Amino acid sequence: MRLFSPHSSTLISSAAVLVLWMLPAVAAAQAGFQTLDPFYQDESARLDFFGGVAVSGEIGYRTTSLLQPGSDATAGLGSVAVSAQLDYALMRQVVVSGIVDLTGGVGQGSVGLSWLVIKPYWHNDGTDYAVRIAVDPASEGSLGFRQTDIAFLSTSASSPNLISTFAVGVRRVRTGYDTRPPAVETGGDPPIGTSATLFSDAQRVRVIGREIHASWGYSFLFDPAGSRIAVALLGAAGDYSLLRVVTGSQLEIAGESEDRIRSGMAWLRAGVELNRPSYQLAPYVSVPIATWANVEGEDVRHGPRPDRAQFGLRVTLR
Repeated sequence: MRLFSPHSSTLISSAAVLVLWMLPAVAAAQAGFQTLDPFYQDESARLDFFGGVAVSGEIGYRTTSLLQPGSDATAGLGSVAVSAQLDYALMRQVVVSGIVDLTGGVGQGSVGLSWLVIKPYWHNDGTDYAVRIAVDPASEGSLGFRQTDIAFLSTSASSPNLISTFAVGVRRVRTGYDTRPPAVETGGDPPIGTSATLFSDAQRVRVIGREIHASWGYSFLFDPAGSRIAVALLGAAGDYSLLRVVTGSQLEIAGESEDRIRSGMAWLRAGVELNRPSYQLAPYVSVPIATWANVEGEDVRHGPRPDRAQFGLRVTLR
């Protein structure tokens, strides 16, 4: 839900600075793996608010790991994700954001700051560009931030009613040690291509890896208010090293092993954004169309999986 009133921009701007200052205090409440990934799905290189501050909210349904067998009785069970985002125009063409995972508010996982973002914009020769730098503020000691994501975006108009958007980026994942199974306790997903079965209460796991993300899509404007139908292809690939330390009953190290996981996924996303003077509704659905992973030397491959579709709704009040 995005709330904005030009008549209250000064008051909201002051509150935004205060909230952004307070948010890191709850960052430590996050679980072992990121439960929220808002990037590359409907990002644009164009500013979508102009009054200094915007507050948005989204609710969505996420399925379990795509690497779990399709015949598993629990494979079709997912979880509800709720998030909020605060955008603040630091300068005319620079926006800073804080993204909070509110899933704990509906009984799934913890509530905490998921990402801090800075995003400069510019326009050149009929095309809008942006660079987005995002960090997961949870620290892993000498490993630095748990996740860092840097992306380049461009948006251009192919015709008065057709807009194309492209995004590409890289992410560094350094999760440190974790003794809890995050996909069970938080309802979140481990890094791309990793399965929840790799984690147990008897193991401590450090995951170090890199991911490549990309998206390419088109939006068709169908009314003067800017309402649109959007379709996009999303892709991601990851390469990770997993160091697992097995502990005994007296918490003594019984042994350790290191594995390598490589994976790739592709999604088809479609949505409608209905714009009106006082509100905006934006439902969407994402369907995995290809999944591949090499886990402990074994290949896992899947084609289109409509049963693992994810869907959600973003609401805007103006």
